[in-house]
Amino acid sequence: MKILTRLAALSAVALAAGCGEPPDDTHLQEKVISGFYQQHMKTHSPGIPSADELKQLQPFVSQALFKLLSQASETEIKYHAAATDPVPPLVDGDLFTSLFEGASTFKVDSCESDDAHASCQVRFTYKGGNGGDEEKWKDKLMLVREDKQWRIDDIEFLGSDQSSQREYLTDTLSSIINEFN
Repeated sequence: MKILTRLAALSAVALAAGCGEPPDDTHLQEKVISGFYQQHMKTHSPGIPSADELKQLQPFVSQALFKLLSQASETEIKYHAAATDPVPPLVDGDLFTSLFEGASTFKVDSCESDDAHASCQVRFTYKGGNGGDEEKWKDKLMLVREDKQWRIDDIEFLGSDQSSQREYLTDTLSSIINEFN
């Protein structure tokens, strides 16, 4: 009788282990987003990233987004080279958040995903200098799985009425490339 009870218990454990859900990728998605914004906040450069800055961001972004960022960076260089007088940058302010000034802090709130795509809500805070006002907002980052790794593929700017961006980062970049090439 004890043997039958043990066999039944072992069978139940084996069956439960075989029916487990796939591992939760939320921590991997958060890691990519955190790495991206930590790197971006190190330089906190406004506008389109330079080639050197792009190299630092490349591990965190999809091939498609990296291509758009590279094309926009090349467009910026050509735009300034062709100008006879000083001209403003093609993107003024922070390219990767809704707020012109960028963010002081960020936190991934939540992620929803399937096997190949994820959508993550990220909460941002900007603290103005000298006791200035504090701004809080959320943007949504879209991720894709490439080569078994999560990568940022687009950003939906949700949060600020002050944003100079279009609704999506890829739309902003495509517009720059199309307009100035």
